[in-house]
Amino acid sequence: MRFPSLFIILLCCGCIDPPEQQLVMSQFRTWNIPADGSRIPAPRALYADANDIVYCLDDAGRVLLYSPDGDIQQVWRMPASENGRPEGIVKLQDGRIAVADTHYHRIVFFHPDGTVESMLGTKGRNPGQFVYPVAVAQDPDGFLYVGEYGDRQRVQKFKTDGTFITEFGEHGTAIGQFQRPSGLIWHNQEVLVVDAFNNRIQVFSDKGEFLRVLSLVEDVEPLSFPYDLRMNQQGQIYVVENQGGRITLIDQQGNLLGRYGQPGRDQGQFFNPWGLTVLTDGRILVADTGNHRIVELTP
Repeated sequence: MRFPSLFIILLCCGCIDPPEQQLVMSQFRTWNIPADGSRIPAPRALYADANDIVYCLDDAGRVLLYSPDGDIQQVWRMPASENGRPEGIVKLQDGRIAVADTHYHRIVFFHPDGTVESMLGTKGRNPGQFVYPVAVAQDPDGFLYVGEYGDRQRVQKFKTDGTFITEFGEHGTAIGQFQRPSGLIWHNQEVLVVDAFNNRIQVFSDKGEFLRVLSLVEDVEPLSFPYDLRMNQQGQIYVVENQGGRITLIDQQGNLLGRYGQPGRDQGQFFNPWGLTVLTDGRILVADTGNHRIVELTP
């Protein structure tokens, strides 16, 4: 009788989701982070391209490339990392890799071999400048979107060559305002932005017009510091919750489809996860930052 009682206690405390809200995973597997000297760094951001090559940023200031099976293919370092480590990465349509070099207030573009191709931005509040950029995404027309959490708390839109187009958002808690827009995806002329410290996802047109908030229904535990999001092949949205220590699956109207994980360091648990990505076969990769590992989940 102890185990049912313990389950009820944990459920009432919010540590375990009700059975109807739980995502079922057939596999929980970890990918290794290569050592950097005497320490094992922690992953911060993940991006998978159309061939399921996985690009990872770690807190040693490195870019790591993995095969779809989790084997290390390539490693290179950021141009500088003494001030802090980068937090957002994407592979562009032209083959370059764009990194939000957070603490240097710029976007760094790499050739596929890891050499620097160019940089965009300087520190500042004006269009084309950044204060702590943390997320970068690209739409099918090649436009770039950059989220930053510094003075302006905004998303800026650029042409592929770095020409400024528009910006939207500002610091605050009201509709259309942000507190750490740390994850972005484009879908069907819309930009979905995780508004981390406001515990919500906001949706804008790709011209910058506010459209709606994706909010879970009142009887469902709200998002807890959502840090990143990705869409699967079915158009459903996976959200990684940093403080919640879990991933949450919602539809495009914000309805909860299920959750997986809880705070901790064991199998089925996450500790301050920062990012995630989804492979073409449906596998989910989570940057389990506090546990210094990448977790592969198979729904």
